[in-house]
Amino acid sequence: MITVNQENVLTVKIDMLHSDVVDMKTALSELSKAITKLALVEERQAQTADAMERAFKAIGKIEDRISALELAAPKTKETNAWVDRFILGLVMAVMGFVGTKLGLL
Repeated sequence: MITVNQENVLTVKIDMLHSDVVDMKTALSELSKAITKLALVEERQAQTADAMERAFKAIGKIEDRISALELAAPKTKETNAWVDRFILGLVMAVMGFVGTKLGLL
């Protein structure tokens, strides 16, 4: 037989056990929320890393294009000078021809 005193002790222990179970449920719920947030942060970091990798590749391509343009710049400058001289000579020849035809020269 269980005495009244033993019954009271058992009731107190069961109440304490119930309180502990409620605390564990609360802690597990908070842990679950924290893990979910951590997973979201990890996913965002992975997306950011992918975006940065794409940006670095794009920057690399731009650097390659700029290098090619820098290498071609002296040749382009020289070609432009020759074209300018040719056009100037052509204009002078046309003016000389027109001047000759009009009797100015």
